[in-house]
Amino acid sequence: MRLPLAASLAPFVVVACGLSIAFLACGEADEGDVAVAEADLPPAAEVTPVPDDATVDSARANMVDTRGVGIGAVILTAEGEDVVLRGALIALPPGEHGFHIHEKGSCEPPAFESAGDHIGAGETAHGFDAPDGPHAGDLRNITVAEDSTATVDQAAGSVTLRGGSAELLDDDGSAVVIHAEPDDYVTQPSGASGDRIACGVIEG
Repeated sequence: MRLPLAASLAPFVVVACGLSIAFLACGEADEGDVAVAEADLPPAAEVTPVPDDATVDSARANMVDTRGVGIGAVILTAEGEDVVLRGALIALPPGEHGFHIHEKGSCEPPAFESAGDHIGAGETAHGFDAPDGPHAGDLRNITVAEDSTATVDQAAGSVTLRGGSAELLDDDGSAVVIHAEPDDYVTQPSGASGDRIACGVIEG
């Protein structure tokens, strides 16, 4: 959908600012969960202001962990020849993590196998450093800070929101997936990035 850009980012700001409250209010903690004091919660992510009359073709992926608990959102916008992904995430293990776009718009926890393979798997090799790579859905690793928060800001040049051979909003949709380990950009089929620990269906 084509929306005023400021309007399209407003829900993202709400998610970034209110996510910590939602994270605490998801229900009673399971045995072994650690209570988080309000003072220990990470600050809200900053979003650069944009003109009120700007328009953009956009989509969003509301990310959940293996329990189905919301951990943030990724906003996807069509900018020139790229789809740009920006977001704020919490409650992830610190360190680098593989970050990919998968071929089906389904995120069934805990394994997220319903998201299928990477977009473009079978057409090219996986990985930016592979001779015949990368997949259209390959992205750069994200880095999670010691406080378990992460920001996303990168461009995907081989996919589109609508139209083309690597369309994210086609009939069966697509999903953003975060893996347990970093992507080494060369090992097949997913860079030795391990289990899928978070997933978000891309919705326009």
